[in-house]
Amino acid sequence: MTSMHHRQPRQRSHRLLKRFLRGCYRLGTNIRTACSQALRRFLRTCYHLGRATCIFCGCVLLFLIVAVVLLITVPNARKAQAAQQGDIPITAPQTTFNLPEAVRTGEDAADPAGLTDPATAAPADTPTPVPEPTPEPTPIIQFEKYDEGEEIIALQERLMELGYMAADEPTDYFGPATKFAVQLFQRQHDLQQDGIVGNQTYDLLMSKDAKPYVMYEGAEGKDIKAFQEMLYDLGYLRSSQITGYYGTDTIAAVQAFQKRNHLTQDGKAGEKTIEAINDADARPSAEREKEIAAEKKKAEEEAAKKSVSGRINTLIQAAEKQLGKPYVLGDRGPDSFDCSGLVWYCLKQADVYTRRTNAAGYSTNSSWKKITDMDDLKKGDLIFFKSDSSDRVSHVGIYIGSGTMIDASSSEGKVVKRSCRGSWSKRNFVCGRRPIS
Repeated sequence: MTSMHHRQPRQRSHRLLKRFLRGCYRLGTNIRTACSQALRRFLRTCYHLGRATCIFCGCVLLFLIVAVVLLITVPNARKAQAAQQGDIPITAPQTTFNLPEAVRTGEDAADPAGLTDPATAAPADTPTPVPEPTPEPTPIIQFEKYDEGEEIIALQERLMELGYMAADEPTDYFGPATKFAVQLFQRQHDLQQDGIVGNQTYDLLMSKDAKPYVMYEGAEGKDIKAFQEMLYDLGYLRSSQITGYYGTDTIAAVQAFQKRNHLTQDGKAGEKTIEAINDADARPSAEREKEIAAEKKKAEEEAAKKSVSGRINTLIQAAEKQLGKPYVLGDRGPDSFDCSGLVWYCLKQADVYTRRTNAAGYSTNSSWKKITDMDDLKKGDLIFFKSDSSDRVSHVGIYIGSGTMIDASSSEGKVVKRSCRGSWSKRNFVCGRRPIS
């Protein structure tokens, strides 16, 4: 009976274990079946969605996984880096040194017998820290395009004085022409050519170390292209060599010009070379000299067929059509002009032959009648100005009568019609020339 009683609990345990294992097996089978059915449904759905949609869903899933990983790892990496660089303060463990009482309080050194009453003892003098003087911060200077203010006037005057900007009545407006002049100055002084006048540009511009405008090997820009066009007009460059880059072709052309015009043959467009190439009497190449003579004769024949008043009206109408077009140093039209480029373009419409020069070059053209008094100017005359800081002619406009002229203004940044009877104009008037008579 005893063995029977012991055998029944074991059999019951075996049956329970078998039931449990059988249940686990069924559960696993059910889970496997459910997963298999879900996988088949998922694959069937993907098949119906198409390959492109599946790829897109896969990319989205991959993106989410990467984003989660980055969100977890990047903050920890930054904290570790900050700790290494000392950005996260690390609190040093406080160490207590058991110094002798005399060293800690200083009482025994002053009163070995301990007779001084602490309550009546005079407190030790605490030195008052002297604050270090705070240096005044350097004022931040920044002038850029579309800024306005009286400081812009001084800025433009300095750029005109150094030759980076055609001399004109300065304004308090920082326009495109001022920005371009600043870029030329920055190019000349190996600064970042952003056209913004910060502290570095301003300090150098206003200093005695500021260099005047010249062109040199390796320079690149619209002004270089305009200079190359003048070399082309004189027969020292081919049209295919007008690139806007001052390279070996331009150097060779400048040397040839310098040789024929009795200048130092260094290939650099310094102040004397620029002045010579803009002179009305600059000598072209031998081949070009004959072509210029033929072109001039043809223009004179065309002009003879028209009346003087008609040609003057054509000149003024051509100038009026350019009103509002942008000022760009060196440009001669038809979309943008500088002051002498506008004059060249309009004279050409009126059958007046002239080579493209700057304002100073036009003012020395001895074939045009010179007018020394502003009151003697007539419609169609050219009017020349200098700047307050120089006696050299540096600006030209077309007089249209009634004290008014049309000119490409560097300070206004466009072709404008305005009075030429203001204080600046009267103060800086040099002369007039009459190209049509």
